[in-house]
Amino acid sequence: MQLPTSKTTVSKCLQLGFYCQTMLSKFPANVVLVELAAKVGAATSAVSSAQLTYAQAVVAMTVPRVEVKFADYSSDNTVRGTMRAAETADGVKGGKIADAVFPGGVTPIVKPVGATQVTEMRKLEGRLEAAAGIWPGALAEKVKVMDERVKYEAALAARKTAMEQSADKRSLRDAAKEDFLDVYASASARVKGEFPRNRAMQDLFFDKVNEAGAVEDGGDAADDDDVAPAADPPAGAPPAGNPA
Repeated sequence: MQLPTSKTTVSKCLQLGFYCQTMLSKFPANVVLVELAAKVGAATSAVSSAQLTYAQAVVAMTVPRVEVKFADYSSDNTVRGTMRAAETADGVKGGKIADAVFPGGVTPIVKPVGATQVTEMRKLEGRLEAAAGIWPGALAEKVKVMDERVKYEAALAARKTAMEQSADKRSLRDAAKEDFLDVYASASARVKGEFPRNRAMQDLFFDKVNEAGAVEDGGDAADDDDVAPAADPPAGAPPAGNPA
C-alpha cells in the first residue's frame, strides 16, 4: 500500500482519508477496525475544516487588496492634481512654487507603491507646509494629500493583517495535515498487524496515492496578487468535526 507524504495535496489527503474511513467502517464486528475508522475520520475532518478556514481567509483578503489598489490610484491622482495646482499658481510650468514643492516632479512620488509611496507623500506634505509663505493654497493641498496618505496607510495595514491571518490559517492547515499523515501511517501499520501476510486485505482499506484528479492546494498568499484556491472535501465526506 502507498502512504501519502507532506508533498501529497490536501485534496488527495481528504480523498484518501474518507476512502479509508469508509472502508474500515464496513467491518463493524472488528473492534480494531472500528477504532481506526474513528481516528482516521477525525483526522480527515480536522484537515477538511482547517483547509476550509484557510481558503476563507484567502478569499477574505480580496477587499483589503482592492482597497490598497484603489488607495494607490486615488493618491496618484491627488498628487498629480496638486502638481497642476502648483503650476496654475505659478502661471507657468517649472515655476518657483512647483519647483519648491515638486523638486523632482511627480514621478518620484507616484511611481512607487505601498509604504514607499506613503513615505514620499509625507515628504510632499512637509514641502507643502513649507511653501505656505509663497503659495496661499499650499495648506489646502496639504490637507488633500494627507487625507489620501492616511487612507493609504490604513489600507496597507488592513492588507498586512489579512495576509498575516491567512498565513496563520495556512500554518494550522499544514499542522492538521501532518497529524493526518501520522494517523494514516499508524492505521496502515495497525491494518498490517491485523491481517499479516494478507496483502489483498491490507490493500483493501487504502486507496492509491499516486493518482490523477487531485485538486492542487495552491501557494501561500504571500503578496496581494497571490491567491490560493480552496480544496473542497470529497463528495459525501463527513462535515468538519464529525469523525463518523
